[in-house]
Amino acid sequence: MRGCGMRVGGYNGREAMAPRALSAVAVALVLAATRTAGAAPPDAQLLERLSHCEQDLELATRRLSFRAEEVVQKVDGDGNVSSTKTTRYRVESDGKSPHKIVETAVEDGKDVTAEEQEKARSKEAERARKKPGEDKPVWPFAPGSEARYTYDQVEVDPAHPAYVEIAFVPKHPDSHTFEGNAWVDTDSARILSASVRLSKPPGLVDWVHLTAQFDSTPVGLALSHLSFEGAGGLLFFHKHFRGEIKMSDWRLAP
Repeated sequence: MRGCGMRVGGYNGREAMAPRALSAVAVALVLAATRTAGAAPPDAQLLERLSHCEQDLELATRRLSFRAEEVVQKVDGDGNVSSTKTTRYRVESDGKSPHKIVETAVEDGKDVTAEEQEKARSKEAERARKKPGEDKPVWPFAPGSEARYTYDQVEVDPAHPAYVEIAFVPKHPDSHTFEGNAWVDTDSARILSASVRLSKPPGLVDWVHLTAQFDSTPVGLALSHLSFEGAGGLLFFHKHFRGEIKMSDWRLAP
Protein backbone atom coordinates (compact mmCIF):
# COMPACT_ATOMS: atom_id res chain seq x y z
CA MET A 1 0.00 0.00 0.00
CA ARG A 2 1.26 3.48 -0.77
CA GLY A 3 2.04 5.73 2.20
CA CYS A 4 -1.02 7.96 2.52
CA GLY A 5 -3.81 8.94 4.83
CA MET A 6 -5.67 11.54 6.82
CA ARG A 7 -5.65 12.89 10.34
CA VAL A 8 -9.01 14.16 11.61
CA GLY A 9 -8.95 16.76 14.35
CA GLY A 10 -5.15 16.98 14.35
CA TYR A 11 -3.37 19.49 12.12
CA ASN A 12 -5.27 22.78 12.01
CA GLY A 13 -3.23 24.66 9.44
CA ARG A 14 -1.46 26.73 12.07
CA GLU A 15 0.76 24.23 13.87
CA ALA A 16 2.83 21.17 12.96
CA MET A 17 2.11 17.75 14.44
CA ALA A 18 3.82 14.38 13.99
CA PRO A 19 2.35 12.87 10.82
CA ARG A 20 -0.15 10.10 11.42
CA ALA A 21 -1.91 8.48 8.46
CA LEU A 22 -5.69 8.64 8.48
CA SER A 23 -8.12 7.70 5.72
CA ALA A 24 -10.23 10.17 3.79
CA VAL A 25 -13.01 7.57 3.98
CA ALA A 26 -13.74 8.81 7.48
CA VAL A 27 -13.86 12.61 7.50
CA ALA A 28 -15.32 15.05 10.02
CA LEU A 29 -18.88 15.94 9.03
CA VAL A 30 -18.95 19.47 10.40
CA LEU A 31 -20.14 22.73 8.89
CA ALA A 32 -17.45 23.76 6.48
CA ALA A 33 -15.82 27.05 5.75
CA THR A 34 -16.86 28.85 2.56
CA ARG A 35 -14.61 29.27 -0.43
CA THR A 36 -12.10 32.08 -0.15
CA ALA A 37 -11.93 34.92 -2.66
CA GLY A 38 -8.85 34.87 -4.87
CA ALA A 39 -8.33 31.12 -4.59
CA ALA A 40 -6.72 29.12 -7.38
CA PRO A 41 -7.23 25.50 -8.47
CA PRO A 42 -4.78 23.01 -6.89
CA ASP A 43 -2.25 21.14 -8.98
CA ALA A 44 -3.95 18.39 -11.02
CA GLN A 45 -1.14 15.91 -10.22
CA LEU A 46 -1.74 16.47 -6.49
CA LEU A 47 -5.42 15.58 -6.87
CA GLU A 48 -4.46 12.44 -8.77
CA ARG A 49 -2.01 11.38 -6.04
CA LEU A 50 -4.66 11.99 -3.36
CA SER A 51 -7.09 9.80 -5.30
CA HIS A 52 -4.57 6.91 -5.42
CA CYS A 53 -4.10 7.22 -1.66
CA GLU A 54 -7.85 7.16 -1.02
CA GLN A 55 -8.35 4.14 -3.28
CA ASP A 56 -5.66 2.13 -1.47
CA LEU A 57 -7.17 2.85 1.94
CA GLU A 58 -10.71 2.07 0.83
CA LEU A 59 -9.66 -1.33 -0.53
CA ALA A 60 -7.96 -2.18 2.77
CA THR A 61 -11.04 -1.11 4.75
CA ARG A 62 -13.20 -3.72 2.97
CA ARG A 63 -11.12 -6.50 4.54
CA LEU A 64 -11.24 -5.12 8.09
CA SER A 65 -12.98 -6.89 10.99
CA PHE A 66 -13.20 -5.44 14.51
CA ARG A 67 -15.16 -5.20 17.77
CA ALA A 68 -17.04 -2.05 18.75
CA GLU A 69 -18.89 -0.40 21.61
CA GLU A 70 -21.43 2.25 20.61
CA VAL A 71 -23.09 4.71 22.99
CA VAL A 72 -25.96 6.87 21.68
CA GLN A 73 -27.68 9.55 23.75
CA LYS A 74 -30.84 11.52 23.12
CA VAL A 75 -30.67 15.09 24.40
CA ASP A 76 -33.61 17.32 25.37
CA GLY A 77 -34.03 21.02 24.63
CA ASP A 78 -32.13 21.99 27.78
CA GLY A 79 -29.12 19.87 26.84
CA ASN A 80 -29.88 17.12 29.35
CA VAL A 81 -29.55 13.44 28.40
CA SER A 82 -33.03 11.90 28.18
CA SER A 83 -32.04 8.42 26.98
CA THR A 84 -28.90 6.29 26.57
CA LYS A 85 -28.34 3.15 24.52
CA THR A 86 -25.15 1.08 24.65
CA THR A 87 -24.53 -1.55 21.97
CA ARG A 88 -21.62 -3.96 21.71
CA TYR A 89 -21.08 -5.70 18.38
CA ARG A 90 -18.60 -7.21 15.97
CA VAL A 91 -18.05 -6.32 12.34
CA GLU A 92 -16.86 -9.37 10.42
CA SER A 93 -15.54 -8.99 6.88
CA ASP A 94 -15.44 -11.79 4.34
CA GLY A 95 -12.98 -9.80 2.26
CA LYS A 96 -15.71 -8.22 0.16
CA SER A 97 -18.26 -6.71 2.54
CA PRO A 98 -18.77 -6.19 6.30
CA HIS A 99 -21.36 -8.00 8.44
CA LYS A 100 -22.54 -6.53 11.74
CA ILE A 101 -23.14 -9.03 14.56
CA VAL A 102 -24.84 -7.49 17.62
CA GLU A 103 -23.81 -9.15 20.89
CA THR A 104 -25.57 -7.00 23.52
CA ALA A 105 -27.69 -3.85 23.56
CA VAL A 106 -29.14 -2.00 26.57
CA GLU A 107 -31.34 1.11 26.42
CA ASP A 108 -32.10 2.91 29.69
CA GLY A 109 -31.56 -0.31 31.62
CA LYS A 110 -33.71 -2.46 29.31
CA ASP A 111 -32.26 -5.29 27.22
CA VAL A 112 -32.93 -4.48 23.55
CA THR A 113 -30.46 -6.96 22.04
CA ALA A 114 -33.10 -8.78 19.98
CA GLU A 115 -34.37 -5.51 18.49
CA GLU A 116 -30.87 -4.37 17.53
CA GLN A 117 -30.06 -7.76 16.02
CA GLU A 118 -33.17 -7.53 13.84
CA LYS A 119 -32.24 -4.00 12.76
CA ALA A 120 -28.77 -5.22 11.76
CA ARG A 121 -30.24 -8.10 9.72
CA SER A 122 -32.73 -5.78 8.01
CA LYS A 123 -30.07 -3.26 7.07
CA GLU A 124 -27.80 -5.97 5.66
CA ALA A 125 -30.67 -7.39 3.60
CA GLU A 126 -31.43 -3.90 2.29
CA ARG A 127 -27.80 -3.41 1.25
CA ALA A 128 -27.83 -6.79 -0.51
CA ARG A 129 -30.81 -5.71 -2.62
CA LYS A 130 -29.04 -2.63 -3.89
CA LYS A 131 -26.91 -2.59 -6.99
CA PRO A 132 -23.11 -2.35 -6.51
CA GLY A 133 -22.17 1.28 -5.96
CA GLU A 134 -25.76 2.41 -5.38
CA ASP A 135 -26.03 5.13 -2.69
CA LYS A 136 -22.24 5.17 -2.41
CA PRO A 137 -20.90 8.57 -1.27
CA VAL A 138 -18.66 10.44 -3.68
CA TRP A 139 -15.72 11.47 -1.51
CA PRO A 140 -13.97 14.64 -2.75
CA PHE A 141 -10.62 12.88 -3.27
CA ALA A 142 -11.83 9.48 -4.46
CA PRO A 143 -10.79 8.30 -7.95
CA GLY A 144 -12.90 10.05 -10.58
CA SER A 145 -14.30 12.59 -8.12
CA GLU A 146 -12.62 15.48 -9.90
CA ALA A 147 -15.40 15.26 -12.48
CA ARG A 148 -17.95 15.90 -9.72
CA TYR A 149 -16.20 18.66 -7.77
CA THR A 150 -14.67 22.10 -8.13
CA TYR A 151 -11.49 22.59 -6.07
CA ASP A 152 -9.68 25.71 -4.88
CA GLN A 153 -6.38 26.02 -3.07
CA VAL A 154 -7.27 28.69 -0.54
CA GLU A 155 -4.29 28.90 1.81
CA VAL A 156 -0.67 27.85 2.39
CA ASP A 157 0.78 27.38 5.87
CA PRO A 158 3.66 29.92 6.10
CA ALA A 159 5.52 27.71 8.58
CA HIS A 160 5.12 24.61 6.37
CA PRO A 161 4.77 25.58 2.69
CA ALA A 162 4.04 21.97 1.73
CA TYR A 163 0.81 22.15 3.77
CA VAL A 164 -2.04 23.68 1.76
CA GLU A 165 -5.76 24.05 2.31
CA ILE A 166 -8.07 22.85 -0.45
CA ALA A 167 -11.75 23.82 -0.54
CA PHE A 168 -14.21 21.73 -2.57
CA VAL A 169 -17.84 22.04 -3.66
CA PRO A 170 -19.85 19.66 -5.86
CA LYS A 171 -20.71 20.83 -9.35
CA HIS A 172 -24.15 19.27 -8.98
CA PRO A 173 -24.97 18.81 -5.27
CA ASP A 174 -26.92 15.73 -4.26
CA SER A 175 -27.27 13.38 -1.30
CA HIS A 176 -23.99 11.62 -2.19
CA THR A 177 -21.69 14.66 -2.37
CA PHE A 178 -19.96 16.85 0.20
CA GLU A 179 -18.66 20.38 0.51
CA GLY A 180 -15.95 21.68 2.78
CA ASN A 181 -12.18 21.92 2.96
CA ALA A 182 -9.10 19.88 3.82
CA TRP A 183 -5.48 20.52 4.72
CA VAL A 184 -3.13 18.30 2.72
CA ASP A 185 0.60 17.63 2.62
CA THR A 186 1.65 18.17 -0.98
CA ASP A 187 4.96 16.30 -0.47
CA SER A 188 3.38 13.01 0.66
CA ALA A 189 -0.15 13.50 -0.77
CA ARG A 190 -1.59 12.95 2.71
CA ILE A 191 -4.77 14.53 3.98
CA LEU A 192 -3.97 16.10 7.35
CA SER A 193 -7.44 17.22 8.40
CA ALA A 194 -10.85 17.79 6.85
CA SER A 195 -14.13 19.54 7.56
CA VAL A 196 -17.15 18.66 5.41
CA ARG A 197 -20.92 18.50 5.31
CA LEU A 198 -23.37 16.55 3.21
CA SER A 199 -24.60 18.66 0.31
CA LYS A 200 -28.16 17.40 0.82
CA PRO A 201 -28.80 15.55 4.12
CA PRO A 202 -31.26 12.62 4.14
CA GLY A 203 -34.95 13.32 4.73
CA LEU A 204 -35.89 14.46 8.25
CA VAL A 205 -32.22 15.16 9.06
CA ASP A 206 -31.34 18.80 9.79
CA TRP A 207 -27.63 18.35 10.39
CA VAL A 208 -25.06 15.81 11.52
CA HIS A 209 -21.44 16.23 12.64
CA LEU A 210 -19.01 13.34 12.51
CA THR A 211 -15.42 13.17 13.76
CA ALA A 212 -13.35 10.09 12.97
CA GLN A 213 -9.98 9.05 14.34
CA PHE A 214 -7.70 6.46 12.70
CA ASP A 215 -4.70 4.97 14.51
CA SER A 216 -1.94 2.48 13.93
CA THR A 217 -3.05 -1.04 14.91
CA PRO A 218 -1.56 -4.55 14.64
CA VAL A 219 -3.09 -4.78 11.14
CA GLY A 220 -2.04 -1.30 10.05
CA LEU A 221 -4.08 1.88 9.84
CA ALA A 222 -7.65 1.43 11.17
CA LEU A 223 -10.60 3.39 12.49
CA SER A 224 -10.38 3.53 16.29
CA HIS A 225 -12.90 6.15 17.41
CA LEU A 226 -15.95 7.79 15.89
CA SER A 227 -18.01 10.53 17.55
CA PHE A 228 -21.17 12.08 16.13
CA GLU A 229 -23.90 14.58 16.89
CA GLY A 230 -26.96 15.65 14.95
CA ALA A 231 -30.57 16.74 14.94
CA GLY A 232 -33.67 16.14 12.87
CA GLY A 233 -37.35 15.38 12.94
CA LEU A 234 -40.73 16.42 11.60
CA LEU A 235 -42.30 19.84 12.21
CA PHE A 236 -42.14 20.51 15.97
CA PHE A 237 -40.93 17.00 16.85
CA HIS A 238 -37.20 17.52 16.55
CA LYS A 239 -34.66 15.25 18.20
CA HIS A 240 -31.08 15.97 19.19
CA PHE A 241 -28.67 13.04 19.47
CA ARG A 242 -24.99 12.43 20.08
CA GLY A 243 -22.73 9.47 20.61
CA GLU A 244 -19.48 7.67 20.01
CA ILE A 245 -18.14 4.34 18.78
CA LYS A 246 -14.90 2.82 20.06
CA MET A 247 -13.26 0.10 17.97
CA SER A 248 -10.77 -2.61 19.01
CA ASP A 249 -9.48 -6.08 18.10
CA TRP A 250 -8.84 -5.32 14.44
CA ARG A 251 -8.25 -8.19 12.02
CA LEU A 252 -7.87 -8.46 8.26
CA ALA A 253 -9.74 -10.99 6.11
CA PRO A 254 -7.58 -13.01 3.70
